[in-house]
Amino acid sequence: MGLLSLLFGGGRLKPELRAALEAEGLVMIEEQLRATLRYTHFRAPGKRFHGKVVPMRVALAISEQRLVIRGGVGTADLVDSPFDSPRWKAVDVSVDGDDRLVIEIDYSRMEEAEAAGVSGEIAIKVRTPKAATIVEEFRARVG
Repeated sequence: MGLLSLLFGGGRLKPELRAALEAEGLVMIEEQLRATLRYTHFRAPGKRFHGKVVPMRVALAISEQRLVIRGGVGTADLVDSPFDSPRWKAVDVSVDGDDRLVIEIDYSRMEEAEAAGVSGEIAIKVRTPKAATIVEEFRARVG
């Protein structure tokens, strides 16, 4: 494992997750993408971040049923939600420039987040030449 993988995570999907996504009808997969996670006025039990930016490597996949983004040290799920989830009302997905996918999550627009003591915003910015295609695939499935 290289130093970059240790610092920013591997940015790969686990074989079990890849197999599950393939069974769901895998549409697109990209791995080892450069990304940042930015917290704005973020609060969760035991956590308080404002302006914190975390660089990482991520894997991104779209199946017919869900969007998955895994990354960081220990390859945590940043996003793993079916397209019919009501949580998508709290998420904006867009393109910045030619090669940056931006996923902004506003927890104030998510009812269960408030009940769990979570508030603020998180922005996931992923560098990929397929950013526009990913947004199109996402919007076609979410509406």
